[in-house]
Amino acid sequence: MPIFPPVASALARPVSRRSGSETYRQIRAIAVSAPECLEGAKSSRALNSCDPVSLFNACRHAACLAQTEGNPWASSTWAAKRSDVRKHFMLMYSLDDIPAFEALLVSQRPNVVLIGAMTLCMPGAVECAKRVRRLLGDSAVIVLGGRHVNETLYLEDEKRREVSSVRHHKASPGRLIRDRTISPLFDIIISGEAEMVISAIGEGLAQSKELNLKNISEFLSLTIPGLWIADFPGMDTTHVSSGIRLDQNQLPSAIKAFGVQSSFDIFRGRLTSHVFSYTGRGCFYDCAFCSERRSVAGGIYDAHGAPARVYRQFQETISISNENPNARKASAFVEDSIFLNGSPSQINVLCELLEQKPLELIFGGQFTVDLVIQRRSLIERLASNGLRYVFLGLETLEPEAIGGMSKDIGSAHASWQKRFHEALSTLISLRISCGCALLFGLGESQFSREHLLSLLIKLRRTTGQPVTLSANWAVQHPLKNCLESADHDYLQWGTPEGRLLELFHRFGEASARYPLHGIAPPQVDEVTRIIERLDAFEALDEK
Repeated sequence: MPIFPPVASALARPVSRRSGSETYRQIRAIAVSAPECLEGAKSSRALNSCDPVSLFNACRHAACLAQTEGNPWASSTWAAKRSDVRKHFMLMYSLDDIPAFEALLVSQRPNVVLIGAMTLCMPGAVECAKRVRRLLGDSAVIVLGGRHVNETLYLEDEKRREVSSVRHHKASPGRLIRDRTISPLFDIIISGEAEMVISAIGEGLAQSKELNLKNISEFLSLTIPGLWIADFPGMDTTHVSSGIRLDQNQLPSAIKAFGVQSSFDIFRGRLTSHVFSYTGRGCFYDCAFCSERRSVAGGIYDAHGAPARVYRQFQETISISNENPNARKASAFVEDSIFLNGSPSQINVLCELLEQKPLELIFGGQFTVDLVIQRRSLIERLASNGLRYVFLGLETLEPEAIGGMSKDIGSAHASWQKRFHEALSTLISLRISCGCALLFGLGESQFSREHLLSLLIKLRRTTGQPVTLSANWAVQHPLKNCLESADHDYLQWGTPEGRLLELFHRFGEASARYPLHGIAPPQVDEVTRIIERLDAFEALDEK
C-alpha cells in the first residue's frame, strides 16, 4: 500500500503513461536552501533548525506523488523511503558548504535543481546556480523560489490575476536577468504557493522528449491550484495562476512526506516535528519591521480546518516517533507566526480534539504577550493538553521608541515591559517554559539593548525563566513595493568578511549592509557587548 493517500496530479488535465516501450524521463531532483553567509558555521548557541523546513513544505506534494502509482514522480529518485528522500535535500549556511553541494550534484546528476532563498541568501543562490551550470551545463533545470522571490515578484493587485499586473522589485531575479545584471542562471522563478507547480514542472520535464523549457512552460496550466507566478526570464515569459485555492486538507504535511529527525533541547530528547496549520504565510498582525506581516506575506485563509490539520500532524509525529528504533517520545512545535492565529475558536477546537482523543505528545508554539494575558483560560486549557513551551516575540522594552508595534494591543492596560512580566508570571504559574525573540536595530539605543538583556538575566536568575533567547538584527527586506528597499539589488553578501561576520553567527538573521532604512548599521563594539550578555544569560544554565 502507498504511504500516502491518493493525491491528484499537479496538472488540471490527466497524465497518461506512454505506450509500448516508451517510459517517462526519470525526474532526478534535488532541493537546497541557499547559503546566507560568506563563510563560517552557525553557532550552536543560536536557535536554528537542522531541517530545510521551507523546502519540505514546498516539495511535500511532489514527495507524496513519488509514493503514489500512476504519475512520473513514482519513478523519480524521490520514490524511496523518507530517510533516503531526505538525502536529496540540503540546508546550506555558508560557502563552506559548497563542496558538499557539489558532491551532491555529482552523485545525483539531477535534471531539476530547486533552490530556496531568503533575501540574505540571494548571493548564495547565484553561487549555487553557477556551480550547477559548471558541473551539469544545461542538463538541469534550475528553479528558484522562496521568500525573497515572493517579495520581489508579485501582483500589483492580487484580484487582477493577469500578466499585466505582475511587478518586479529591483531585486527580482527575473528582472536582474533581463537587465543582464546577472547571467541567465535561473530557468524558472516561482513566486507564491509553489507546492503543485513544482510537481507540474517535474511532470512536464518527464513527458518532454527533450529537456526544453518551452515544453515545460507550455505544459503548465494556469488552473494548477495555488496563488503563484511562474517566470521564465530567459524566454521573457510569465504565467500567472488563475487563483484556484490550494486545498490544504488534501495536501500531505511535510511531516508525513519527510518524517522527523530533529529534537528541540527544550523538549529534552524527544523527537520534535515542525507543525503548520497551513492557513497562509502571513501573520495576523502588521508590524512594520516584520517581513511576515499580513500586508506583505498575505492574510489568513482556510482557518476553519486548521485545528484538525494540527491535530493530524500531532498524530503523524507520534506514529513516526514510534517507528524510531529507540522508541523516542514525541514533541512538536507549531510554526504559525501566532499559534492558530490566536483565535479562541480554533484553539478551543484543537483542545476538544486533544481531550476527546488524548495524545502522548507535548508541544510548543508562538504567542504574543497580550494573547497570554488576555486569553489565560485558553493557555491554561492548552497546558492541560500538552502545551509546555511558549515562544514570545519580545523585540524591545520600548515599542514607542521604534514607532510602535501592531501587536501591541494592550498598551492602554499597562506598559509593554509590565505586560511582559505579567505574561511571564502566567506561564510560570502554569509550568510552561518561555523563550523570547529579541530584535535589535529597530531604532533603539544601545543602552536600551543592554538594559533589556540585563533584565532578562535577572529574571532568569530569580525565576528560572525565560529559558532561551533568540537574537536577531533587523534586516531591510524588499517587502514588495517598499520604497525603503528600492535601491537594493541584494547581490552583495549581507555581511562582509571580518569580526562582525564572526559575531553574527550567533544571531538568527543579521546584516551589516542591509539595516532598516534610516537606522545606523550595527557596530562591532555594540554587537560584542550584546553577545557578552547573551553569554551571561546562558551561563546560568551551567550553575
